[in-house]
This record gives sequence, C-alpha cells and structure tokens, in this order.
Amino acid sequence: MRKQVSPEIVDSVGDDMKMSVIHRLEQKGYGGFASIHEILGIIAEEYKELIDAVQANDIEGVMNELKDIGVACHFGIASRRADTLDW
Repeated sequence: MRKQVSPEIVDSVGDDMKMSVIHRLEQKGYGGFASIHEILGIIAEEYKELIDAVQANDIEGVMNELKDIGVACHFGIASRRADTLDW
C-alpha cells in the first residue's frame, strides 16, 4: 500500500502553488498566453528542465520544476477562461 498524504499537506501545497502563481505574475505581468501552442511550449520547456533535475538527482530542482509546471498549467487554464487564446 502507498504511503498516504494528509489533506493538510495537500492544502498546504495548494497554498504554495497559489503563492507561486502570484510571484510569477508579479515578475512577468498578467498578459495571458496567446495560444495553446504557447502553453504547450512553456510546459514542454519546464518538463525538459524537470527531466534534467531528475537526472542530476537534484530534489530541490525537481520541486522547483514541478512548481513551474503547475504554474504554467494554472495560468494556461486562467488564460483560456479569460479568453486570451487566439488559437
């Protein structure tokens, strides 16, 4: 059986992700993604960086890249809801 993750930990990760999204928006601004291709490109780039961190056995780097992927996914959905995608 897999080790269990408590609801409190899941909640705390959600809080961390929200802060990561806010931090990234403060850095880059609130301009939405222009296309689904842009979203895919950003996620693919972050995924490549995740692979590199795994191969380097860099757990902190892995955690950072997981956050970056989560932020890109979150903002991709926000961009769709805000109707910023041209195609």
